[in-house]
Amino acid sequence: MAANTVKIRQINTELIRSALRQSGHGTKKSISGTTGLSVATCGNILKELLESGEVLEMDLAGSTGGRPSRRFVYNQDYARLLMMYLRQEGAEKIIYTSVINMGGLVLREERSCFSEIGLAELESLVDSFCSSFAGLKVIGIGVPGVVNTGIIELCDFDFLIGFPLAEYLQERTGLETVIENDVNCTAIGYFRAETDQSSESLAYIYYPKEGNPGAGIVVNGRILQGNSNFAGEVSYLPLGVSTDLQRKIQGDKGRFSNYVAKTVLSVNAIINPGTIVLSGYSFTPEIRELVLQKVADEAPAGHVPGLIFQEDIHDSYVEGLKYLALTKMSCEFELVRK
Repeated sequence: MAANTVKIRQINTELIRSALRQSGHGTKKSISGTTGLSVATCGNILKELLESGEVLEMDLAGSTGGRPSRRFVYNQDYARLLMMYLRQEGAEKIIYTSVINMGGLVLREERSCFSEIGLAELESLVDSFCSSFAGLKVIGIGVPGVVNTGIIELCDFDFLIGFPLAEYLQERTGLETVIENDVNCTAIGYFRAETDQSSESLAYIYYPKEGNPGAGIVVNGRILQGNSNFAGEVSYLPLGVSTDLQRKIQGDKGRFSNYVAKTVLSVNAIINPGTIVLSGYSFTPEIRELVLQKVADEAPAGHVPGLIFQEDIHDSYVEGLKYLALTKMSCEFELVRK
């Protein structure tokens, strides 16, 4: 019974946080109307949030008579979040690092290029940003690999394979750390930033330069992880193109466009998403047209997927990391509208 009470309290607190973030400010009465919670419950939770500094009190709201209502605003600088991703495009190896506040405002960002990336390079950036910013609460990291129960598998960076990165950084910094696959981050970032979020599903397929493709699949607003977090590993589709060959054919417009079209058709037949996004620097205008034509020719009438091309994953990737980190700061229960 006590555990259920704690869960209900957490959910109610998250409802109030969400209401304040969306509206900008509110009174106990307006927040009660938005959340469906009683004014008394809102008052008790707001008192706790005021004491912790997560909520601030503004000037009193205007009144047509009687005592003016107290107004509350969410403190966007209550906490700061460290976001990072590791990425490889051909011979270029990149670590992107940024710090955001609770409103998603980027306070500092840095794009570091290396000839090789190992644990020392990652540690150096984490230590630098942690020493520069007070109030950090969470680290969110995107990696090009399968993340299964905290262990990184099948990663483009060998030093991370089998390494419990989240646990290691958590012990090193004292900050909660969450690790996610790169294309899963990008898919949820694109879904939240570039769509009205009403579509049932979306697939985002990324073709890194001279690398193997991966897909992020969003169904009903959630990332589809699969039984062992292997969902989206489209480079393992049995399409007659080995993983080694996949890295070499991007410059061959005929073979590459045919391979991409088969991948799109496979994803469409299994998931049938409302939109499929194709991303990568190899999608020249000519290759885009070839892919569109091949898909249109082979998909059954009435079931041709909507295709969108996005050259670079960066913006969507960062949006996904923001969502990942901010979600980690919120209630562990996902609030779903029916």
